[in-house]
Amino acid sequence: MLNLSKYERKRKKGIAIATAQLLFHIDHDVDPNQDIKGFINILMNKTESVATAYGWTSGSELAQLILQEGLDTGEVKLRLLKYKNKSRLADKRRHNDIKNSVISYLSNYCQRSKTYEGLIDQVQYFPDFKYKYLDSGVDIDRENIIDIMKTFDEKDRMYILKNVNAEIDRRDAGYSLGDELEKYLNDIGQEYGIESYIDEFEVDGKNYFSFKIFIGNRGILSSFNGTFNELKTALAGVVRSESENKVTCPFCGRKIVRYVAMNKIKNCECGAEIVITPYMVRKRGVIYSRTRISFRKPD
Repeated sequence: MLNLSKYERKRKKGIAIATAQLLFHIDHDVDPNQDIKGFINILMNKTESVATAYGWTSGSELAQLILQEGLDTGEVKLRLLKYKNKSRLADKRRHNDIKNSVISYLSNYCQRSKTYEGLIDQVQYFPDFKYKYLDSGVDIDRENIIDIMKTFDEKDRMYILKNVNAEIDRRDAGYSLGDELEKYLNDIGQEYGIESYIDEFEVDGKNYFSFKIFIGNRGILSSFNGTFNELKTALAGVVRSESENKVTCPFCGRKIVRYVAMNKIKNCECGAEIVITPYMVRKRGVIYSRTRISFRKPD
């Protein structure tokens, strides 16, 4: 039952708004230019209760009310056009979100392609992982991506192809810079016996980098805002800092870089055996794994 104002003007507006909401619920493509009789014909015999701004009602109940009190068809038309426009914008936004989800998924595995069909041909070689995209609300995997890609028109296909290729270029640029950075750090670390390994490296924009790097035994998962040369300088400083982390042989006094002692040699120059012992540390209820280095006197 609708909860309408007792004042005629507000009451008529309320009936018109509830009518527009119910009509749009029944058919998103309803013609807003119909007369009262046309709207009543749509509402009549619809017994499902639907929530409106003025309470729950059904089409048949609303049709009877309109027959009794009339209907402001102008207000209904304005409301229907507003709902249609909102619906179109929501559909367009969701459509764009799905396109961007497809671009993101393809960019993970595709190589550059001259054609949209060339992207589709590569899907058979993708790993069988499912990706959840929250913005679009779709799950994409190797099984359904082709069906999704076939729903796009030619304009969308060219948009996807262009942006996937751009993402691949950005990804490959990251690989190239990552290789260059890894070689640079290893060249510096060679003096100290420290090796570096880049697990992930992405270029986000002109001067923004995201990475996961291991320098010696130190793992660095971070991002950097600056030029590539500035990033190289900053990480070179980490290599040199790791080279200063040393352990001392109690038998001969030799200082050894901790990473080298743990990973590259088994004995000190004096013959003392280097012993690596794992142990656990509890801090604030969390257990951490640690490693202790000790020296055993040579026989």
